[in-house]
Amino acid sequence: MHAYKSKIRTRNGITLVAVITMLSFILSACGGQATPAPTVDTGSIQTQAAQTVVADLTENAPPPPTTAPQPTSTTRPPEATAAPVIPPAVIPTPESGQPSAVANFNTVIYGGPGEDYVVYSAFLGGQSAVVTGKNEGGGWWAVSVPPAANGNGWVSADWVTVTSADNVPVLPTPPVPPNTALVPPGPNDPQVVALANTYVRTGPGNNYPAYGIAPAGAKGRVIGKSSDGGWWVVRIDPKVVGAGYGWVNANYTQASNISDVPALAAPPPPSAAAVDPPASGSATATAMEYVNVRSGPGTTYVVYGVAPPGATAEVSGKSTDGLWWQVVVPTDTVSTEGVAWVSANFVYTQNTANVPVVESPPSQPPVTPENPPTVGNCSLLSQSPEDLAQFAPNAPFETTWVLQNTGNESWEQSQYDIRFQGAYNDIILHTGSEVYDIPFTVDSGVNLPVNVQMVAPGQPGTYAESWAISFGNQVVCPFFVVITVE
Repeated sequence: MHAYKSKIRTRNGITLVAVITMLSFILSACGGQATPAPTVDTGSIQTQAAQTVVADLTENAPPPPTTAPQPTSTTRPPEATAAPVIPPAVIPTPESGQPSAVANFNTVIYGGPGEDYVVYSAFLGGQSAVVTGKNEGGGWWAVSVPPAANGNGWVSADWVTVTSADNVPVLPTPPVPPNTALVPPGPNDPQVVALANTYVRTGPGNNYPAYGIAPAGAKGRVIGKSSDGGWWVVRIDPKVVGAGYGWVNANYTQASNISDVPALAAPPPPSAAAVDPPASGSATATAMEYVNVRSGPGTTYVVYGVAPPGATAEVSGKSTDGLWWQVVVPTDTVSTEGVAWVSANFVYTQNTANVPVVESPPSQPPVTPENPPTVGNCSLLSQSPEDLAQFAPNAPFETTWVLQNTGNESWEQSQYDIRFQGAYNDIILHTGSEVYDIPFTVDSGVNLPVNVQMVAPGQPGTYAESWAISFGNQVVCPFFVVITVE
């Protein structure tokens, strides 16, 4: 439940990866974070979902132009089982004589030449696009998509008719972005399912770098939304993304149980990281998306800034695992050492066969998983014991939270309660009631101390409980405690 909002403070000193995973509470009535489901083979599910997107678009296509031939492939996707709504492409119309592609049926435009890439938009039957290139194998055409990060998208040659494109260039194949490990929701949790491959980003906008892709069919637990409702905030496994959450475009998802999720504050827009033009013939890396420029080869290193799509830098080295490139950057504006690191997942390279492996900078402290700040409602001012405090088996203790009402409405004593929400693995810590009346009306800006008597479990391990100030079943201010027993 804490994932809804505000432990607004950053939990400095809590170096745990397991805690956020552990904090996937099984919460029912108010939609707290659920314990991750047992691992299952989702490959077939996600493949089916991706096929379903194209199938639904195809089944609902307008009749193709009478002059347009049928697709070269006779294989049709399976029958649609859902009705995803993928925004149609807003793209330039080819001029007479320009290389062009006409969609024979409704299909989609991908971020690369393959169905594992992100889906940019729907490409409607009869719609035309300007062809800008092709892939090396010739099975995919690049088309002009100005809203895309690098201005190009890709359509399968099986689903379009192409004219005047004999001389278009062969374009480099971008790397396939990694799948983002969304924390799966419980049955009653706020949640989304990806209707198509979509990016999970660092903020609510296409100018924020992407952590990776949520594949079609992937489910994620929702902890909030953008102030305009256009983006959902989802939990991510902190072993993959240290912050523990990311943002997905609502247009590419189907949401449920989300009536009470709070509006969360967007992070500041990323600042640009300038790079010097590389020397002719040097090893280079070119950003295919907005990509973080970091002090080291990993997501725990400091972000110097963001390189925009198309930015090209000289490559001076690579990490031992080959997943990061060291690039040359200005010493006066980016790094005094003159080098930085970019993820290989979001750049394409040239002339890098002889680039040496270089030693990584000293490792950074692990990023503490946290919650993004809410737009309103409440803040946690203090807590005792601190998260991950150690207790002996069966030791009694009292947990005290001090909350502040930061919203615009008073918490009326007769209408608001202090309510237990759930416990990790259903192991209860508290010894008293699960619902308490708040002791007084808490006006905006006023602090409320909350005290709950608890007992540590008898077995070693990590345990947690989630509580909330609630208005009926509506969560107003969630909070939690995490302890260890040794």
